[in-house]
Amino acid sequence: MGWKIEKQANGKFAIYSTRLDDYIVIDAEPLHIAQIYAEKGVKVYLASARMQLERQTPVPDAGEAKIEVSRRRGSTPKEGPDVPIGVTGYTVGEFE
Repeated sequence: MGWKIEKQANGKFAIYSTRLDDYIVIDAEPLHIAQIYAEKGVKVYLASARMQLERQTPVPDAGEAKIEVSRRRGSTPKEGPDVPIGVTGYTVGEFE
């Protein structure tokens, strides 16, 4: 996404599109910005999932071994609250 969130002089927020070289959202509250990003994120992740499903990349042998360990354990591991999200510095569940 070529978007930047900026705080306006009136205290509200705007989203600037670097591709359009213009503001695509103005006078927004933080919750509205979060909703926009959540909707965009769903679309991006869904597109990524569809592409990966099309590729049908096989699990490597080492991965099959890890899958078998999860089967025997009865569950797969979960990403906990100390797992950083990208380079943001935030952690999973921080805003829930």
